[in-house]
Amino acid sequence: MTHFFSVIIPLYNKENYIADTLNSVLTQTFQDFEIIIINDGSTDNSLNIVEQIKDRRIKIFSNKNRGLSYTRNYGIHRAKSDFVAFLDADDLWMEDYLETAHKLILSFKDYNAFVTNYKILTPKSIINLGRSELSLNYVKPISNYRGMLNSKISPSSVVLNKNVFKDVGYFEENVNYGEDEDFYIRLLKQYNFLTYESPKIYYRILFENQMTSPNVNFKKIIPDFGKYLTVENHEDLKPYLDFIYFKLVVLFKMERNYERVKYYKKKIEVSNLSFTRKVKYYLPIPVFYYLKSIYIWFKK
Repeated sequence: MTHFFSVIIPLYNKENYIADTLNSVLTQTFQDFEIIIINDGSTDNSLNIVEQIKDRRIKIFSNKNRGLSYTRNYGIHRAKSDFVAFLDADDLWMEDYLETAHKLILSFKDYNAFVTNYKILTPKSIINLGRSELSLNYVKPISNYRGMLNSKISPSSVVLNKNVFKDVGYFEENVNYGEDEDFYIRLLKQYNFLTYESPKIYYRILFENQMTSPNVNFKKIIPDFGKYLTVENHEDLKPYLDFIYFKLVVLFKMERNYERVKYYKKKIEVSNLSFTRKVKYYLPIPVFYYLKSIYIWFKK
């Protein structure tokens, strides 16, 4: 039996979260899906927790640790459905996430890439996974890179037709940071995103063992985003690249990595940044680190 969605969950040392994440899938209002869990060499109790959850739609694969891109690609190749939905092992879907994606797919047949908004989930967050009625007022296409600047996109809120990967390629396996943006750049060259601007997932931040968090002990291999820039797409793509570079500047300021902060700051045309981002761009690393640390402490 082929299901409408294949839900791909990469799993690496998420023993404190994976049960809740998986439960947020199993309690969806739309139930026509398979779940592909790829254990990426976890060294904690994650795999055992997953194995205790009995549902015939759950398929578990275990590999040695190869990283997030390889793990996602592994799941894509084993997906039997036409549409794949990605979910990180510490995020949560609201109960009508797949229902919303299903309605969008049926209503907008010219689109192959779909994404919803998200809510930030911190240790102090109050969670409400309840459903809400679909409203076309929240539907908006992203047809160029500038449209990405003010859109909230999380890997856990992306649904794609599997045919997309034949055209734009898979996640880049030679990098371990920024692979999502690398993929979005290639995707938007050939496809438009259809976004639903009301949040349908919770994106977890400020918790332990997150690859996107500052970590001086994690050697980050970052894509060469500049290779996608041409004379023809410069006006459209450069502001998005500067947004990506800005996020890297923030990351390395928190790691107090002066060399990499300097490297990525040089790549940015400051005029492409908003006022708030310009302030963060110019703040000295010690000042930025101190202010950001206070913010994180408050949120935790």
